[in-house]
Amino acid sequence: MPLIWLILFTPFVGFLIAFLLGRKYNVMVSWLTVSLTGLNLIFSAILLLQTLHSKDNHLIFNWFTLNGKAYQFGFLFDSLTLMMLVLVNFIALLVEIFSMEYMENDPDLYRYFGFLSLFVFSMLGIVLTDNLFVMYGFWELVGLSSYLLIGFWYKKPEAVQASKKAFLMNRIGDVGFLIGIFAVYHTFGTTDLTVIKNSPLGLGAFYCLLLFCGTIAKSAQFPLHTWLPDAMEGPTPVSALIHAATMVVAGIYLLIRVSPMFEETTLTIIAGIGAITMILGSIYAIFQTDIKKTLAYSTVSQLGLMVVGLGSEVSTFHLLTHAFFKAGLFLCAGAIIHALHHAGEDFDAQDMRLMGGLRKKMPFTFICYLICSMALMGMPLFSGFLSKDAILNGWFPSNHGEGTNIFSVNISCSILLGIILTAFYMTRQIWMIFFGEFRNEKVDIKSIHEGSWKMKLPIGMLSMLSTGFVFSINPFSVKHSWFGDFIGRKFEENHLIGIISTSFAFIGIIAGCLTRHRIFTFQIPTFDNFYQKIFVNPTLKLSNIIQFFDQKILDYFVNLIADLQVFIANFIGWFDAKIIDGIPNGTAYSAGLIGRFTRSAQGGKVQLYVALAFLGLIGLLVFVIIS
Repeated sequence: MPLIWLILFTPFVGFLIAFLLGRKYNVMVSWLTVSLTGLNLIFSAILLLQTLHSKDNHLIFNWFTLNGKAYQFGFLFDSLTLMMLVLVNFIALLVEIFSMEYMENDPDLYRYFGFLSLFVFSMLGIVLTDNLFVMYGFWELVGLSSYLLIGFWYKKPEAVQASKKAFLMNRIGDVGFLIGIFAVYHTFGTTDLTVIKNSPLGLGAFYCLLLFCGTIAKSAQFPLHTWLPDAMEGPTPVSALIHAATMVVAGIYLLIRVSPMFEETTLTIIAGIGAITMILGSIYAIFQTDIKKTLAYSTVSQLGLMVVGLGSEVSTFHLLTHAFFKAGLFLCAGAIIHALHHAGEDFDAQDMRLMGGLRKKMPFTFICYLICSMALMGMPLFSGFLSKDAILNGWFPSNHGEGTNIFSVNISCSILLGIILTAFYMTRQIWMIFFGEFRNEKVDIKSIHEGSWKMKLPIGMLSMLSTGFVFSINPFSVKHSWFGDFIGRKFEENHLIGIISTSFAFIGIIAGCLTRHRIFTFQIPTFDNFYQKIFVNPTLKLSNIIQFFDQKILDYFVNLIADLQVFIANFIGWFDAKIIDGIPNGTAYSAGLIGRFTRSAQGGKVQLYVALAFLGLIGLLVFVIIS
């Protein structure tokens, strides 16, 4: 199907065009890449309309043949793939439009849009492929793309460190993922997801957890969650793309694809990891003063909630709703940072302690931020209310009847605690940014203003898509959501759960309002400190010991042997030159000397011949007389 190839390679063409045109055509590159992403969104929508209800949703190609066995790969375009194609291209298009103003003065604009296109291409490859090995290739491309974008401002040491940290921590999880792929091939004889899904064979719990390592790294789950907040060193629109539709979503997408082969024990462990991640992310978010880092820890928490959904349809639903309201929040934060940067210099434009009262100067951004925040909190009438309650409903004790166990109770309590904490820190954040008095003395608040349509259009669309009416005719009922029909599952509904979750959210809002004037300066220890003491410092000490051993001992003996070899070589050279070559050279010299001496006696002078004969005669007479 040619349309599949067009969808996959259109962003890659944008990547090539960006670097072929270069810096001289910065503005042209931005418009071309935006146009190509828009075109790709149209292609994806056409594919969705053509194949949504089609049973023929698997396109297979012969890859290569080894020892008589044919290896294949293909494109899978079921409802999940179709949703992700539209979602990735849609979010990428809005981010690129927003970036045209946010990054307009950057001299390396062509490089920025080129990397964005490469990022989208890599994510689309993960979404489309039906093969775990092929997925792993695109998986690594996503890691490379994120490294390039997080470290886009490579002259900033913080950006360089953040990009390296994200890259290396993801490699840790990717090693486990790759071993898990080998285990899948060993067990099933294939890495085709469609074959694996329908196979009666099971994969051992350990190998399932190795596959899950890919999700732990990419989707920032405990204990590899610490890279995501530092990734905020990249441009803000990049943060929106990473957190909403590409890198972190890739891990959840993987979990959705491979979860059918997981056993109950594995799913229990995964749910526990998700719950821990959700609570940790929420707690860390409370103590942040950076607007982007607060949202980053919020993403960590929401990804944990998706993992608690165990890769089921409810996880997919929350992935979709989260993409809209989290991208909206990050782009709103970008609009605020952009406005503050243009209003003054020499201050931290991301520090919420230097904001306040911005709702009067940026009313459109304020409304959009409020809508997306309500969706994040899971308030009624907003999309997060539907998807969060769908996940909570699956764990709520009353739905398990006699099968209720302490674990499901703990997971339910974790989700409710996460709802309280989310509402708490988001309420405080909204107050610090938009209410009270403006607290930055270096900036005249009168100079702060909204961005152009390039900023307003993306955040306006994302805020509208964060309302509950978009997903359900009855925004209080997940049962009436169109998404259930789209994904192939009818969601169950429990009004009691909605009442309880809303009550807990209101508790968090009230607590946030009561503490709105308080700045929490206490910084709880992060796992970075733990890793530094347990892994990094011992590794550095071991490296120093090895370096000392290498330089002072190994190098000493190597240099000693080298010096000895040089001495021996010099001696052999002297012996060869003076003794071996000296004997024939001395013989030749003596022969030459004798020749020169005897040659002088053959000069052709008769007088000399007579004199020599006379001397010879005298010598002969003397000899005769003596003898």
